[in-house]
Parts: sequence; C-alpha cells; structure tokens
Amino acid sequence: MSLGIKHVQHGVVYRLKGPHNIRDHLGRVDGISQQKGQTLLLGLVLCGAGVLAWILMLELGQRVHDQSSLHRATDAAAYSAALMQARSMNLHAYLNRAQLAHQLGMAHLIAVATASQYRAKLANQASRRNPPASLIGAFFGPQHSMAYSSALSGGLESAVSQHVFRDAYLRHERHVHQALDQVRQLQLKGGEQQREHAIHRMLIANVGQSGSALKGHSLAQLGLSVSLTLDESKGPVEQYSGTDSVWRDFLTELVGQYGFLTERKRTYRNRWLVNPRCPFKRHELRRKGQLKLRSDGQWLSEESLSFHALRYNKIIGCYYREYPMGWALLNTHDKGAHPSATQNIVTMPDFSRQAFWRWSRAQSGGGLNIFSGKGNPLAQRYAQAAAVKWSAKGLGRYTQLKIGREHKPVRIAVKVFQKINRDNTIQSQATAQTYFAPPTSLRDRAKTPSLFEPYWRATLIPSVNRP
Repeated sequence: MSLGIKHVQHGVVYRLKGPHNIRDHLGRVDGISQQKGQTLLLGLVLCGAGVLAWILMLELGQRVHDQSSLHRATDAAAYSAALMQARSMNLHAYLNRAQLAHQLGMAHLIAVATASQYRAKLANQASRRNPPASLIGAFFGPQHSMAYSSALSGGLESAVSQHVFRDAYLRHERHVHQALDQVRQLQLKGGEQQREHAIHRMLIANVGQSGSALKGHSLAQLGLSVSLTLDESKGPVEQYSGTDSVWRDFLTELVGQYGFLTERKRTYRNRWLVNPRCPFKRHELRRKGQLKLRSDGQWLSEESLSFHALRYNKIIGCYYREYPMGWALLNTHDKGAHPSATQNIVTMPDFSRQAFWRWSRAQSGGGLNIFSGKGNPLAQRYAQAAAVKWSAKGLGRYTQLKIGREHKPVRIAVKVFQKINRDNTIQSQATAQTYFAPPTSLRDRAKTPSLFEPYWRATLIPSVNRP
C-alpha cells in the first residue's frame, strides 16, 4: 500500500508518495533558501555603493561651492580695494577743489579790504576838495564827479571793516591749513590700511556667510590667507607745495574768471586842447589796480586813482602834475603767528614851498616819471607808506598724480588661499583697477587724468593664473 503525505511549502500543497519523493522535495526547498540569501547580499552591496556615491557627490558639490564662494569673495575683495582707491583719489580731488574755493574767497576778501581802504582815502580827499569834485566833473564828465563824491557816504574810516575782513580771512586760512590738510594727511597715511580693511571685510562677508564648509567671523576661523601679488596704489599720489607753478597757475586762472579781481587799467582824457605847447596831451584821470599772487604764495593788492593836470614849464617842457585822489595797498606776509593790520600815518608833501616837478626829481630811484602818463607814481608812494599787512601762512599743500603716472590706471591683484582641512586647500586670484573716466559731456575738457577732477572709477579686469 502506498504512503501519501501532504506537505505544504510556501502555500503550495504537495502530495508525496514514498521516501524518494520526500528527499527530492526537501532538496528543492533548500536550494530556494540558498538563492534567497545571495539576493540580499547583492542588495546590500548596491546600497553601500549608492551611499558612497552620494557622499562623494556631496563632498564634490561642497568643494565646488567652496571654490565658487572663494572666487566670488576674491572678486569682491579686489574690486573693493580698487573702489577704496578710487574714492580716495576722488576725495583728494574734492579737497583740492575745496582748497581752491577757500583761497578764491581769501582773494576776494583781500580785494574787498583793499577797496574799503581805497574808498576811505577817496572820501578823505573829497572832503578836503583836493582836487574838487566839480573840477573832475568839468573835465571828465558828471559820472566821475558823482563817483568821487559818493565815497563820502561811507565815512572817512575803514579800520572797523579791516578787522572784519581780516577775521574772515583767518577763518578761511584755518580751514585750508588745518581742516583740509588734516583730512589729506589721513588719506595719504591711512589709505593702505583702509584698502586692507576692505579686503578682509569682503572676504569674511562673502566666505563666512555663503554656506562655506568653514564658519567664522575672522580670516583665521575661515582658514583664509591673503597676499597682494600686484599693488600700484602706493605711488600715484604725491603731495606738493602750494607755491609751485601748477597750483599757482590753477589759482591764477580761477581768479581771472572774476572781473572784480582782474587788473584795472583805465585812463580818461578831456576832449579839448589844454595848452598849445602840448597839442597832443590832455588832462588825464588814471585808475590803476591789481590783485597779484606772488611767487612765494602771498598776495598783493593795490588800488589808486589820480588826477594828472597837464602843465608846461620852460625848463622841462610839458609834464603832468599828479593829484592823488585815492590809494590803497594790502599785502600778506609769512611773519608772525596771527594776522595783524598796521597802518601808518602819511604826511602829505607840501608843494606850496616846493614845485612838484622839482620834488619829483629829488625822489630816490631816479625820480618820478611825470612825462609818460602811464601810472600813478605819487599815489603809489602814499599807498606803500600806508600799506596794510596781514601775516599769513600762504598757499597750503595739495596733492597731484606723480609725474609719469597720469595716463596709467592703478591696478591691484589679490590672491587668496583657503585651507578647508589638513589635506585640502583651495585658492583664487582677482585683479581690479582704478581708472579716470569723466562723463561723456566733459571728456573733451577733461582728457588728462588729474586730482582736480573727481572722475575716478573702479572695475574688475581679467586676472592671469586663475584656477
């Protein structure tokens, strides 16, 4: 009789008949169990490879991100250094222009102070009727008579106004020699430190706050080291004395744009014949004045007005008898710590006891020229004797581009290393430049770069040997 055995395996019902069938079936079951273990091992290997690839991808991505972050930070650092240089050069231009403005104001104060002194002398002569205003009007017209007489409305004294002008002049001078010069020195001495601070600040901001592998608020914490492979910012700006020709030419050109500060040379003549022996000469009214910047950086301002009456003498022939109507002379000098005004009392020559032409011949220096009719020699003598003197420091220092560097941009190259870990260091390099670029509307007038025009800009330029 056959033996029937039911066996259930994996939900399948087998009917086994006899011992041989049982052994065969058990062998098949054992093979299936062995195949199941090999599949699990292959899955574990594949999972491990995926995890390793994922880790490598993260590390590669982090390194690419770190390199990109360092490139961006290096570009920002180089550009910031060039921008600080551009701002410094523009500030020098603004300082120079502010200094020119102050010194132009000082020139106006000197001219106005001289005019005030001149008006006081006109008032004094008009009150003494020496010469009479009516005589001036008869020879040269009522406008000259009215101008001569109107000086009386301002009074005879100018001492009060002289102190006011002198104090205002002193305030301008303090701005030039103290405030502006102090800022200029800080820029000259602290420019390198400002650029270094800008480089460090940009590196920390762009590396430490951009998801870099390292975090921190200092170069050391971020593993950064910086070096300048090219630095042209130390030599282009130099300081010069205000007495040199460049500054004096700038200031003289600026002063010449104001009619009140320009030279006055006017001669008025009466229309009719005065003396048959002098058919080509007439009575003359000569107005002279100038504001001059001397080579030592000090100012000289003078004003004079004289009536030159035509005379004839058998000994010397036709000559001009001068009647000074107004005079003034103001100059600055570098002696003394504080500006001061001194005015000497002038005693007029007494021509009632000596003829004018004899007195003029007796003067030192070959006498006075009383024939050519070109100046007011007697009024100038009075002005020199009664000169007002202000002690002053003269023209202040200024900055300008070094000779030979006018058309060259100022370049700076920054090289940065970042140590991520013991075996991983990355680097980057960037170059920027400061260049002169005036607006389109001014490029025809501002072709030559200088520190008198604030048109300096910064930009990145291609960098060599960048990884």
